[in-house]
Amino acid sequence: MTRVHGKLFSDGRSGVLAVKPSRPFFGVSRDERHYEVNDGCIDLELYPTPSGIHYQIGFKDAGDVRRTDYTLKWRIPDVDTFDITPGASARKKAAEQGNAPKASVYERVQLKRVANELSDSISESDKLSSQLLQSELEIDRLKGELAKFKTVTNAVLSDRDKTIAQLSEQSAPVVKTVYRDTPVPPEPLQRRIQFLEQENQRLVNLNAEYYKSVVELHQLQLDKAQSTPIQSPVELSNSPQQRLLRKLLGK
Repeated sequence: MTRVHGKLFSDGRSGVLAVKPSRPFFGVSRDERHYEVNDGCIDLELYPTPSGIHYQIGFKDAGDVRRTDYTLKWRIPDVDTFDITPGASARKKAAEQGNAPKASVYERVQLKRVANELSDSISESDKLSSQLLQSELEIDRLKGELAKFKTVTNAVLSDRDKTIAQLSEQSAPVVKTVYRDTPVPPEPLQRRIQFLEQENQRLVNLNAEYYKSVVELHQLQLDKAQSTPIQSPVELSNSPQQRLLRKLLGK
């Protein structure tokens, strides 16, 4: 812990010093703590503050239970003692510089060289910062132009889609739907029709074979009659078979 001491108030007031961290950290809770102030001086111990954390400081009269108004912010370094008396750090630094041995000629030359290099580095850093700023401005300008281009592109694409939709509506072909009722026989009737068609075709073929056989029979009879001497005229019958035979023979 760091001992914090010194004359905080030049008017010599006495009362209570309220101390509360900006947010809790290891070893320190978020609660407000009170320390005595005697004749404007304090002497207390605080944990050094980590990076990004500070103590909020407020003064209250003894016995005052109202809400504390914090008016100071302290960051406590990690040292053994820390004097908060106004001007104490400047006097300590001046005393340390006065007690320090004077630099030799070589050290002064080296210090000047380092200072020049530091100045050059700072100048180069400023130049780079200026270039970076210009680059950022150029990036912002390009982003603006890109946004405008996107807006124009979206508008053109929207107009194109509208035009295509209008052309599609105008050139759409007229489709007429015609409903035709075609009776479909049930499956048993369909099988019966197929069976009858097959039987009819079989009978037609059988009838053709029958007539062919009749023609061949009469042809054999005719050949036999021609080879046998004629004794007496034979009366030709007028049966259907004889008429068919004569028709086939051209008589």
